[in-house]
Amino acid sequence: MIAIFKLSNRNSASPSEANLSARSSSKVGTPLVRAYAAQMLWLIVLCAPYSPLRAGELQLFTLGSGGVSGSYYAAARALCDEVNRSERGRLRCSPDPTAGSIYNLRALRQGQVDFAFVQSDWQRQAYEGKGRYANLGPMQDLRSVLGLYPEAITILARRDAGIVNVEDLIGKRVDIGHPASGRRATTERLLSVFKASAGDFAQLAELSVGRAIKGICEGQIDATILVLGHPNANVGQALSDCGVILVPVEGPRFDAAIADGVDYNRSIIARSTYPSLDADVPTFAVTATLVTRSSVDTNLVETVVSRVLRRLPRLAQSAPVLAGLNVSNMRRRGLTAPLHPGAKAAFKAALKTIRSRVLKGPGHVGD
Repeated sequence: MIAIFKLSNRNSASPSEANLSARSSSKVGTPLVRAYAAQMLWLIVLCAPYSPLRAGELQLFTLGSGGVSGSYYAAARALCDEVNRSERGRLRCSPDPTAGSIYNLRALRQGQVDFAFVQSDWQRQAYEGKGRYANLGPMQDLRSVLGLYPEAITILARRDAGIVNVEDLIGKRVDIGHPASGRRATTERLLSVFKASAGDFAQLAELSVGRAIKGICEGQIDATILVLGHPNANVGQALSDCGVILVPVEGPRFDAAIADGVDYNRSIIARSTYPSLDADVPTFAVTATLVTRSSVDTNLVETVVSRVLRRLPRLAQSAPVLAGLNVSNMRRRGLTAPLHPGAKAAFKAALKTIRSRVLKGPGHVGD
């Protein structure tokens, strides 16, 4: 939800404003009337439609992310910090923690957030009205903003649990994620590959990423199935301190499941990602994407995307999961919904700048 606040100078009040202030400071009116007036003021602020930003106005907008221990929240904080720093006094971005992709798409559809991080597979299904979104129909006003980093299916297991492949999860205590998270929906698709049901497990837990990693370190669960970008600080700590391993996701069954190449791509968690790894870990991945609605103002979207594209190295320092991004790929990777016009304008300007710098010689930034 976008709100706009007018920033006024208290030292330059007009006579009418001074009279109003004097009246307001008197004892005229009851507490009930004053309380009602205050509530009405907030209602006006929160429900005011967006209009192009003018000097002296602060525009607030929300970005639905994920759990505070996950990659979405780290990326959202880095993005919002950059926008808030560079657009101080004009824009204010709030990186709202959420349950994840499925929740974010619902909140975006209902107008509760202005931007949202979502997995590419659920972006596609929501826009096309397929799969779990078949009953809701296509989300025709969904618009792409940025294609970001690979989100690998990441299975963490206790070293003493006897889990060396996905099939070994059967009969174990396994966390499959919060019901409103994208990883939960992806995990259900993963387990359906070998026709596993809830009764095949000793226990199925529905935890946030942070609680899942704590649970596996404390021996409360045997494994957790995550979908996230790497490196991830919590995964790194679990690998080094908790006797945890990464389980490969591979084999003919999984190859057949992704043969159409629509949602998943073969990927690896590279040995160099974490000091405790002694080999690459094969898996599959989706893409983290940033989306919005078609009704969100073009100038706002263009400003957000422009700030991201101009500050990729600094963003990577704040959130390592954003390292290695490529402007050309960010315009298309994992994106099903059409690009928002504001994003189109920002990419056009960024690519023009990159081409200009290439012609002038080395030293260009951002691609």
